[in-house]
Amino acid sequence: MHEGMRRLPFSDDLLQNRQFRYKYRHLTKEAFKDTYHYHRGIEILFVHQGNGQLVLNNRMYPLNSGCIIFIQPFQLHRVHFEVSDECPYERSVLIFEPLSFVPYLKLFSRIHRFFEHMWKDDLNNQVFRMNHDKDFIIAILERLYKEFPGRAGNDNVEDAAPLLIHILDYLHSLNEDSYSLGMPRKESHVEKVLQWVEEHYPEPFNLDVLAEELHLSKHHISHLFRKKTGSSITDYLIARRIRQACWLLETETISLEQIGSLVGIPNYSYFCRIFKKNTGLTPNQYRNNRHFQ
Repeated sequence: MHEGMRRLPFSDDLLQNRQFRYKYRHLTKEAFKDTYHYHRGIEILFVHQGNGQLVLNNRMYPLNSGCIIFIQPFQLHRVHFEVSDECPYERSVLIFEPLSFVPYLKLFSRIHRFFEHMWKDDLNNQVFRMNHDKDFIIAILERLYKEFPGRAGNDNVEDAAPLLIHILDYLHSLNEDSYSLGMPRKESHVEKVLQWVEEHYPEPFNLDVLAEELHLSKHHISHLFRKKTGSSITDYLIARRIRQACWLLETETISLEQIGSLVGIPNYSYFCRIFKKNTGLTPNQYRNNRHFQ
């Protein structure tokens, strides 16, 4: 990725119209520090190597080899790993749209109840450790990679569902002692902003409308968002639009003008200028570069 891409204030890793994304044993040998970000779907992160920290729900969790992290949709979180040649950061990451897999999970009532709990309830713990059956889950992750390498087949939910069921069953085995049906998780105000932006980012932004829908003052919601994320709502909205533009540049052949309009930036010259400011590339350079990757 071009270095300029790091200027985006949120690395939200959106599913971008796919049902699941998977990265197997990705190795990082340079310092790794995320900004606060979220995912539209559920994220399950497996740490194979490394020592780091997770910030989630105003708590800090130590991470090391053998940890499994379960992140609910739209949960803000941040991951930081101290990386060196002697201690790299190696991870497998699965991000998926939960609704797409529900019809398959309903066939297994115990796993389905556990999944609904992990997806929707207020959780006491979202970091687990692989137990003595570690080789089993590693084999499942490897098989998932062999079945769905790279981006190919990422929408084949029916084929991926059995492997996800194995993963959830394994997580349930790690969580049986403390597992109980909990209270539905309440979205924070910041998460509600993220959800609102997700639904309205192609439209002209109006802070008055957002504040009215959330029943908060403009000042309070702006202050709260910056305090929790380190970014303004406007900066985040721009980042969301640019990320969608990147997706369209990778997957569609429509004109740059059309892409700008589709993501909520109809002024073509401004679209090109703000795209380059956030990515380090013009939209045309980004599209051409992706064709050679």
